[in-house]
Amino acid sequence: MYQLTFIITFIIISLLTVRRGTKVKSAADFSIARGSLPFTRVSWIIIGTLVGGVSTIGTVQTAYTHGIAACIFTFGSGISCFLLGCLFAKALREEGVITVSEFLGKYFGEKFRHYSSILNSSGMFLHVVGQFLASIAILQSVFRFGPVVSILLTLILLGVFVISGGISGAGLIGQIKFFMLYMIMLVCAGLALYKGGGLNEIISRLPQDLDMLSFAAYGRKTAAIDMLSMLAGVLSTQIYLQAIFSAKNVKEARNGAFLSATVIPPIGVLGLIVGLYLRGSFPEIGEHAAQALPFFIYHSFPPVIAAFFSAGILLIVLGTGAGLTLGVTTNIYNDFLCTHKGLLQKNNPVRLLRITALAVLILATILVFTGLDTTILKWSYLSMGLRGSAVFAGLFVAVFFKKNHQSRFILLSLYLIPIIYIVLSLV
Repeated sequence: MYQLTFIITFIIISLLTVRRGTKVKSAADFSIARGSLPFTRVSWIIIGTLVGGVSTIGTVQTAYTHGIAACIFTFGSGISCFLLGCLFAKALREEGVITVSEFLGKYFGEKFRHYSSILNSSGMFLHVVGQFLASIAILQSVFRFGPVVSILLTLILLGVFVISGGISGAGLIGQIKFFMLYMIMLVCAGLALYKGGGLNEIISRLPQDLDMLSFAAYGRKTAAIDMLSMLAGVLSTQIYLQAIFSAKNVKEARNGAFLSATVIPPIGVLGLIVGLYLRGSFPEIGEHAAQALPFFIYHSFPPVIAAFFSAGILLIVLGTGAGLTLGVTTNIYNDFLCTHKGLLQKNNPVRLLRITALAVLILATILVFTGLDTTILKWSYLSMGLRGSAVFAGLFVAVFFKKNHQSRFILLSLYLIPIIYIVLSLV
């Protein structure tokens, strides 16, 4: 019954997404919905992509292992969305572009456009890998599948979501995700507080040798770097800015960012409560912390409810993976493939976009086989840092210092910042 309910729930959601895909008739429909979205749908796209396996499974996992540091991702996301609405939404929406690299190319030249596009796409690609790992944890928990079957099934499901609906599909998934996410995490956190005897009792059961309510166990320097990576990464990511480009006007773009900034941070607090409860009550989870949230759901609810919640969490994970894949696909198509007129003449633009998306997913599948034991948040922070180093400085200069954007020193610095970040990450 548990597995059957899971399958039925997921099929219904998938059919909704595929139906939205029948309305995609052009590359503009696929990428930015022809710039026609109201603020709620702008927010659904941001939430649907930003809040995924990292904000749910990854947050509970990190709360279980390192305590309060688990909130860095969601709180950093909220701050970034607020800054996006305050400082960048107007300039970005008024440019009428499709990719952030195209925006930068107007100020720093076509070579920098391609340079930033490659690095930004690579950063998003790493985040897709993190969603694969979260999806694998759910599928193994529900069906006891092995790694190979779980990876291939994740590939198929992501392909259905991203290839069918484009940016409108991402918005639809985000809307469904928002309501399911809050329902699931509120119920889980409430039950954890009830079963744990309240927050004070949960805290009293935590390991005494680890200060899980400070950043000491996680590392203050690491926490600071992760927060900076989040702030720069969110403000530099194609799919989040793509939501701004898709807005009907500047006002809708700003309000969409502000709505996202309001609703994302509380999700981290809810995940933190669940993770701390599990650490104090179920130390046997140990090395399998990535399955902490699926473990909690499976052992805390009747089979039908547990299956429904697990299907919802998988939707949340795959929605983020699909949105990020869409961002990578949009970059590749608009910044590279569109320059080859012969290629466009021989292929339908929408078909070419979908083939590109499938190629991205297949490449991610190959990479996942080499990183199955990696912490989900580790992939995400590396991803955010790479995106931020490639785009944020240029975006800041273009928006606030337009008169000085042709300075050789500034241009050289923009090229060097990603290289320095990569070197420091490898040290």
